[in-house]
Amino acid sequence: MLTPNVQKLAKLGILAAMVGLAAPVPQGPKPLSAYYESASVQFVPEAASIRHSAMLGPWMFGKRLREDKPLDKRLNLYVVMPGMQYSSAINPEYDHNLVVNTLTHEKAREWDIFWCFALDPALDNDFRSEHDLLVAAQQTFKPADLFDVEDIPAHQVFTEKTGIDSLEELRRYRRPDGSLPRLIILPAKLAVSATAETPEVAAAASR
Repeated sequence: MLTPNVQKLAKLGILAAMVGLAAPVPQGPKPLSAYYESASVQFVPEAASIRHSAMLGPWMFGKRLREDKPLDKRLNLYVVMPGMQYSSAINPEYDHNLVVNTLTHEKAREWDIFWCFALDPALDNDFRSEHDLLVAAQQTFKPADLFDVEDIPAHQVFTEKTGIDSLEELRRYRRPDGSLPRLIILPAKLAVSATAETPEVAAAASR
């Protein structure tokens, strides 16, 4: 017959085992689809809690790095708004595409995040490459006479990220001839660590 102390220890052991079984199993980072030179690739960020993640609306891009200032040694992750790749019925203002400027060949690298905002309402382009983004950023358009911040396709997020909510503040981007860039690329002051691979390489690495 077991003594009361032994019975108590046995019960505690069973309880601990049950708690261990009930505890959630840590999950790895959720891969994201991105575009590299128009091809679909897998962007796999380092896992992180919501509190320590770089985010846009409901989407998580990975664990934020401490040094958030853009660095030349880092790769580029472009978050293009508006975009067709990621969409939300609840938060459509955050619809976007993800574009990377290279692949990492199975090695995790650091990435600077850049917000890309289409200013020209007529810029109907589902951006899928860095080259196309840079070309659009060099192009200009003449805004209509009544053009205002609210005419920017993703104006809600544009205001959220830049603080610009009036035509007067938008003048900082105007060229001498009164035109505006069709698209602007702005440092998000966020950096993450991740790999970017073709789906085949990413699948092989996860086995």
